Amino acid sequence: MRITDLKPGMRGVRVEAEVLEVGEPKKVMARGSERTILEAVITDGTGRVKLVLWDDKIVELRPGDKVVIEGGVVTSYKGEWRLNVSRDGSIRKAGP
Repeated sequence: MRITDLKPGMRGVRVEAEVLEVGEPKKVMARGSERTILEAVITDGTGRVKLVLWDDKIVELRPGDKVVIEGGVVTSYKGEWRLNVSRDGSIRKAGP
């Protein structure tokens, strides 16, 4: 799937993309418990989207890394579309 085609509410999303920016992991309160998130911005040439990795799905990322996301969920938070990788999703670095 292409980033330009993503819409909030989509589930089971598979995207191959390049990492543009990576934030620092941070602790947040979600559903009554403390969780860790890592936010990054990714692109596939058709658009860009904020990637949000939760808890044990957090992997070390650097700008320029190529990644494959499977089982992602598209949400809207404060008007910004986000591709979340949590419970049922996965992320892996692609080859060079």
